[in-house]
Amino acid sequence: MAFLINSSDVFKEANLSVSNGQCSVEPTTDNIGSLPTLFSEHGEFNHQANSYFFYQKAAKGAIDLQPCAQALKDYYQFLEDNNLQWNVFPPVKRLKPTYLFRSHLLKLVKKGELAHSTASVRMNQIVNYYKWLMHDGYLKIKNEKEAPFKMEFVSIQRTDMLAHTAPSFTVETSDLRIKVPRDSDSKNIRPLTPLSQDDLSILTSYLPFASEELRLQVLISIDTGLRIQEIATLTLDALDIAKPLAESKHRYEIAVSPHRNGVQTKYGKERTIEISKTLLDELDAYRTSNRRLKRVNKLNAKLDNLEESTKGLSHEMVETLELCLNHEPLFVSEQGNPVSPKSTEARWSELRKKIKQAHPAFEHRFHDFRSTYGTYRLNDLLEARLPVVESMELLMSWMGHKNESTTWKYLRYLKRKEAFKVKFGILDSIMHEVLEGGNE
Repeated sequence: MAFLINSSDVFKEANLSVSNGQCSVEPTTDNIGSLPTLFSEHGEFNHQANSYFFYQKAAKGAIDLQPCAQALKDYYQFLEDNNLQWNVFPPVKRLKPTYLFRSHLLKLVKKGELAHSTASVRMNQIVNYYKWLMHDGYLKIKNEKEAPFKMEFVSIQRTDMLAHTAPSFTVETSDLRIKVPRDSDSKNIRPLTPLSQDDLSILTSYLPFASEELRLQVLISIDTGLRIQEIATLTLDALDIAKPLAESKHRYEIAVSPHRNGVQTKYGKERTIEISKTLLDELDAYRTSNRRLKRVNKLNAKLDNLEESTKGLSHEMVETLELCLNHEPLFVSEQGNPVSPKSTEARWSELRKKIKQAHPAFEHRFHDFRSTYGTYRLNDLLEARLPVVESMELLMSWMGHKNESTTWKYLRYLKRKEAFKVKFGILDSIMHEVLEGGNE
């Protein structure tokens, strides 16, 4: 089976020297960090794929290679399973490995084993990979029949706030593209599923039985809209720069980014989030609690002897520990490790299992707390008679959406769910109930 390994630090340049018949290589400048490295099932180094990873990181400045790495791993695994070659393209379209892989992805979608959006992303990654292979001479095409796919030009209708200025635009794509249904009610993509008032009440009754860390992580997601990765990497430096909003004595704002305070935001971009004073006070109390300090002492012991502590650990975990040298994380595991998104997801799954024993319909993911914040917060802004465009811009900024189309989903959701319109203040009351209940 094809497999991926994350490398140690990779450098763009190195010095090659020979002494006493021994050849040695010393890295010089431009450390681009860790790279995913793809191997075949027999342990053979995949030169084409791994050169592409290097190109993406070194030349294109890619921050997150995980989607690309996963797509190429799945593609080469598919080739191995079906005894196909990456560079052999019969003249018949249906026999080409790229089209066979597209059919494979669509079968997984039909079985419910893969989301439409995920299949689309993986296919797009393969198309971009082949474009690079042809551009850099790894794949030479003599005629159109030998091409891995056919390029097309598609007209896209705009739906954003400036659509009236230019109703459509044209993009270059390929006939391998997998269309993603735009109807958020479709079973093919996961719609927004914020917690209703009843679901929030159920959650409130169970949170006191969760661990202190999970309870706070859930409340942070609901109150700020932070992603699970951002919550897991929340640092004391971030909390230290919280400042009150001029418009409210009860809400504060915090600028978060990897470079400023170690919070691993999506795309590595800095943005400002909002947080209630009630929750901020609770986090300040937690940071000095005996429970947390015992865990931090274990973490500090590892950091004091980092080289010895990281032996046998994955490169990803080593990088995570190294980040703690500059920014102390708020959440630390009982073993003295920085909390990971996977561990948070696991703890939430355990609590959700308990909730479902009494409430079988309670199926919410941890990510649904983020959409809960976005939906309630947007409705509150609109209820305050703030213009729609201004409300959307505020929410887009707070939630860190890259594309405004993502933010518009929340508005469309509210338009369909008139009964869902509840004041954002209910989240504050729930926050108060949970936190006060935890202090009794």
